[in-house]
Formats: sequence, C-alpha cells, structure tokens
Amino acid sequence: MEKKNERAMSENDVLMDGKFWIDNDGVRHRYVDPMTDKGFKLLFGMEGNEDLLMGLLNRVIPDADIVKIRYCNTEHHGLTEDDSGAIFDVYCEDSEGVMFLVEMQNWSQRYFNKRAVYYSTFSIQDQASREKHHQLKTLGKDRWDYNYAPVYMVCFLTFNMKKAPAGMEKVKEDEYMSFYRYTDMETGEELGDGTTLVFIEMKKFRKSMAECSTDRERILCTLKNMHSQLEVPAGVSDPLLKEIYLKSEIAAMPKDLKLIYTNYIMSRNDELNSRAEMLEDARAEAYAKGVALGREDGFEVGREEGRAEGRAEGRAEGRAEGRAEGRVEGRAEGRAETIREMLAAGISMEVISSALGLSTEQIQHLSE
Repeated sequence: MEKKNERAMSENDVLMDGKFWIDNDGVRHRYVDPMTDKGFKLLFGMEGNEDLLMGLLNRVIPDADIVKIRYCNTEHHGLTEDDSGAIFDVYCEDSEGVMFLVEMQNWSQRYFNKRAVYYSTFSIQDQASREKHHQLKTLGKDRWDYNYAPVYMVCFLTFNMKKAPAGMEKVKEDEYMSFYRYTDMETGEELGDGTTLVFIEMKKFRKSMAECSTDRERILCTLKNMHSQLEVPAGVSDPLLKEIYLKSEIAAMPKDLKLIYTNYIMSRNDELNSRAEMLEDARAEAYAKGVALGREDGFEVGREEGRAEGRAEGRAEGRAEGRAEGRVEGRAEGRAETIREMLAAGISMEVISSALGLSTEQIQHLSE
C-alpha cells in the first residue's frame, strides 16, 4: 500500500497560499478541525484559550455559569504500576472547585460508556491525593473525608452511542445530547455527589447555522462544520464564535503549532485511508466467500429439491401405471370368468371364439 507520508513534514513542506493551508490532496483549509483530537486541544486545551473553553462549557452544560477556569495536568496514572492510566484532551477546574474532563472521541469503542465512567474516577482520585497532601502538610494527618467536588465528564463523539453507562440513570436527553447521574432507580432521587456524564453525539446534530436557535446549537454547528469553511459564515455575530474562528486560523498559528497540526492531519488521513482500504478488502473477501458458500448451499438445496420432485413424480407415475395394469388384469379376469360360464352352459368353443374374437387356444387358456 502506498504511503503518502514516509517522513514527518518539515516547515518547508507546509504549503500555504496566503491564509490557506494546502494539504497533499490539493485541498485548501483555513481553519483547524476541532472535531479531531489535535484540533480540539489546540482550540480549547491551551493556555490563553480559557475564555473559549469557558464559553464552550457554559453553552453545553445546562445551567452552567463558569466565570473562571484553570487548566490541570491532563496525564493521570493508575493507582498501581499495573493500572491503566489516562491522558485527557482537556482537564480543568473552575473557581468553585468543580472539575471538568473534556474529550473529543473520534474512534468508536464498544465499551466507551464504561470508559467514561472509569475516566471520571481519575478526577476523584486526583482530589483525594491533593486533599491528603494538604491535610498532611497542615494538620499532620494523612486523612480524607471523601467530600470531593462535582465532576463533569463531557464527551464529544463523532459516532453514535450504543449503550447507556452502567449504574447510572439518564436525567435529561434530547436528540443529540444525553446526561447521566447516579440516581435511585425507584425514586429517581440523585445520589448528590455531582458526578455527571455528558455525551454529545455530533453525527445526530444536523442543523445548519440558519436553523440554529440557541447558543448551544450555534457553537455545535461551528465545531462540526468550520473545518470545511473558508470564511466565517454570514450572520455569525456571537463574539465567542468569532474568537473561535480567529484562533483556529492555521496561517496565524505559531510555526511549531502549525507543524504539529499539519503533521497530525496528514498522518490521520493516511490512517483513515489505510482503514478504508482494509475495510474494502475485507468486504470483497467476505463477498467472495459468501458467493462460494451460496453456490454450495444452492447446489445442496437444488439436489434435495430434485430428489423430492423425482420421488413425487415417480410415485405419480407408479400410481398411473399400477392403475393401468390393474385395469388390464381386471378385464382379463372378467373375460376368463365369462368364458367359463359360457362353457358351463354348453356353448361350443367355435361360438365363443366368434363372439369374443379369440382363438380356441386363447379360450382354452383363459378357461383353465
């Protein structure tokens, strides 16, 4: 399989046409794609872009009113060396201590819902470690009373969810967004720990900017479509959206970030092309096997049907031949009985021969 990128692109390889970046397929791009991991991090996960992240969370999370936010360490290790850790796309804390884990997930996973529950626990562990350190430093006690701050796990998905998170109940839902919290299954009463999972299924969001009526819809429409746009859409007046477009211009990026992003996109495109080719090959192989198996199954079915039809026709022909032979045998026996009765009445063979059209030898044979 041919590879377009045998090596990482250098600064001289990044083709620019004024304010547009030109990829290896000759397609012009003006803005980063926030629906990719790297594009999302560049826009919402970098120091200096706190206002963009606050605006996004305030529009996506119901009743959110975040006025200040700080970025936290995105890399988290498990409890032991053998435990799997996590690297979040964006991890932050607001002025009230509420923690936000934000993920842009491009690849479908069978148990992503459980992964989201698992990831949410890292923030709780983080708070425990931090509180224990504070207690040990100020009170000389390595103790924590489990009074952790609320945790929001916000997941932007480019695929559709299949199952709800185990052990959690849906508290609100619309066509493309779902919210889950720990609740009593009978009364619906919330546990009260503040853990909330938010799933945003972007494939289900299909509105154009002209059809959007809320700030949430307008920012989601921007995230989903801006990578294919060469200008800010007419009618966009929200200062937050204008700032998102401004800070996502590839040409205006520092050289190192521009190179990181373009390298990422080219590698990602190569991976997508490879996956597409493997999928096509698998489908072709499955089709060929299906045709072969279909022929074999069809031959067996046809042979069985032929046997059944042959048996049915044989039985029908046998019945017909049997009836014909029976009629012949019946007529012969009836004629023999008539001859015997005529001879018993004293009628001569010559008269019987003349009446029945039989020879004297035939009359003698039938009368025996």
